[in-house]
Amino acid sequence: MSSQSNVDLEEQLDNFIIRKTKDARKPFETAPLIAQNGQKIYNEIPLLVGDILNSSLVPNDAGVFTAHNLGTLSYRTCLVYGFVAGRGVHNKSFHKYIIDDGSETMEISIPLRPKERKLITTLHNEASVMSTTVGCENIALILQRLLSKAMAYIDGSTILPGSNILLLGRPKLFRGQISLDVISFLIDNERSRKLELAYNDCLIEFYQSQNNSEKK
Repeated sequence: MSSQSNVDLEEQLDNFIIRKTKDARKPFETAPLIAQNGQKIYNEIPLLVGDILNSSLVPNDAGVFTAHNLGTLSYRTCLVYGFVAGRGVHNKSFHKYIIDDGSETMEISIPLRPKERKLITTLHNEASVMSTTVGCENIALILQRLLSKAMAYIDGSTILPGSNILLLGRPKLFRGQISLDVISFLIDNERSRKLELAYNDCLIEFYQSQNNSEKK
């Protein structure tokens, strides 16, 4: 699996939701990585689709993009929340969808990950068998829930047009078009809109922090 996986997305979800109850005044913060040339490179920052599409690939630095609407901010991975507007053309390696966040639309690619799905399914079946063993019922049920959650983060076949979705991904430039390679995702169809509103709070705070830093 990728080094940036489900754990990263869960940590960001904690940042979106849990921090609101602990300290509503604390702004969204993320520490940049410092490259050898002194350049600051961010990971897992909330961005608008329109700003991703207006980004440019940094020469001689694979996978790093510059978001021009945010000064000279460079980043490798980002978070996006939007509406699944439609399906793209699936292939043997990826599920493809079109996401719309109100600023623009963009194609996203979610890898099929057959090895990971097979492993999770096998472990889930073993946990199901374990649940019939006296004294192991509770542990087996916890394992089943965790494995179901793990599958939900990577199984792109469960995504339907009309769903809301939170994505952690890497921009990719191919034939002059920018799209997003998804690392992990979370379908959000809760009526409370709690995740959407919390994400928007963090998005606004991050953009404001960048604007303030540019003025200094």
